[in-house]
Amino acid sequence: MSTTITPIERTPNIGPLLAADLRAVGIDSLEALMRVGFWDAWLQLRRANPERDCVPACLSLAGAVAGVRWNHLPPRVRADIRQRVKAARA
Repeated sequence: MSTTITPIERTPNIGPLLAADLRAVGIDSLEALMRVGFWDAWLQLRRANPERDCVPACLSLAGAVAGVRWNHLPPRVRADIRQRVKAARA
């Protein structure tokens, strides 16, 4: 049984800068991101770089885990993520 590993750079929604930030916190593949979950991955990124623009990164991570472009996430899910990020920033 072979396990396919998708490099984080080849994951939908994950551009080169976000990929580099994810690698810096030890998340180097889509499978690793899925194991960690988008929210915990975002919290790790936030701890590593508090100045990062967080809502787009969190939406991108959520879309990557769901297997869709972030703007294809249901509106309620996007609104929930925005609220969670806002609460975490407070």
